[in-house]
Amino acid sequence: MAPSHYPRLVFHGLRTFQLVSSVIVGGIMSFFIWHLTHDHWSTPWTFIWLTSASLFSIAALFFTIILHCFIGLNPRLNIALNGFLAILWTLSWSLLTYYMSGTLANVCDKAHWHEDTGIMVCRIYKALFTFTLLGFVSTLAALGLDIYVRRQQTRRGVYRLHDLDTKSRPEATRGPFTDEVEAHQNGDGNYAHGGLQQDDSRESLAWEEPRPSIGPYAEQGDKQRMQKGGYAMPEAQFEYDTQYRGGHEERAMR
Repeated sequence: MAPSHYPRLVFHGLRTFQLVSSVIVGGIMSFFIWHLTHDHWSTPWTFIWLTSASLFSIAALFFTIILHCFIGLNPRLNIALNGFLAILWTLSWSLLTYYMSGTLANVCDKAHWHEDTGIMVCRIYKALFTFTLLGFVSTLAALGLDIYVRRQQTRRGVYRLHDLDTKSRPEATRGPFTDEVEAHQNGDGNYAHGGLQQDDSRESLAWEEPRPSIGPYAEQGDKQRMQKGGYAMPEAQFEYDTQYRGGHEERAMR
């Protein structure tokens, strides 16, 4: 059997009530329609609606149970089928209640029907009303179950997409900036006064004092600061003659 989202006990219980009521209503309607046709009476619209509701219900139940067993029953399809059947059962039960209210209100005895055939017809009408009401209620309950299962299925799908989206996100990595942010947070999660601005007594980690030039044109103050820092350039390094005197002076020197 294919996997299903329907609760097994409730699902099969409602379908059993639908099937039993449809079979009994269809059998009673077949009995009445045969006798009316045999006596050359026209069939009332109430009987036509009841027959349609019962036959369509039996066909839909057999069709959906095959889908449920082999490939799985789609709640959206079952909502459409049970919605159509609910309309048929609502019309049938309403027409039966309206036209048969006098018969249903009386007691099935000889004081009202005068013969055994009338008493039998009265009892059949009351059985018809009872199982029509059962078919109407069970179809509405089955439609409600379809809507409930459909909503649960949609909700699970949303949760799964949310979980997949969460898993696909890369994990956040820590760095100097995040460390500085956490260092400026209070215990209640709020930032300290001044936001991310650092204290005036501290130097920014991203700023570094420009280094002094160490070229031949460096100023005397730069050289002194370099010597204080523990590094000094040899003075002989800058004694090379780097001037250009022209081609005749260069030949004279040679």
